[in-house]
Amino acid sequence: MPEYSGPSLANYLLVLGFLAVLFVAFYYIKKNRHLITRTINSKKRMKVSEVTILGQGDRALILNLDDKDYLFISGKNSGSLLTEIKNNKVRTNHLEKVFEKRLMNEKK
Repeated sequence: MPEYSGPSLANYLLVLGFLAVLFVAFYYIKKNRHLITRTINSKKRMKVSEVTILGQGDRALILNLDDKDYLFISGKNSGSLLTEIKNNKVRTNHLEKVFEKRLMNEKK
């Protein structure tokens, strides 16, 4: 009677263990995709903050380049437009200070 020469139980357990590790790694990558992409993209200077479809192939993007925001509008049949979005925080704080001074002067 010939002796059995196929894969042993250890070989089956090795393959099943490898597949289990592979599935666990795939699950971890799928659940933590945002963390992984953030670390990969952290060295880039330009990031796309938002994308909005305006209709008929036109879209608007807000780009962040070197801590400045830009509005980029592009379309199929029209040219592109790039405009810097100015931050109004300084003006708002300045206006609030002016209003506070006026209120303080009126109370006196």
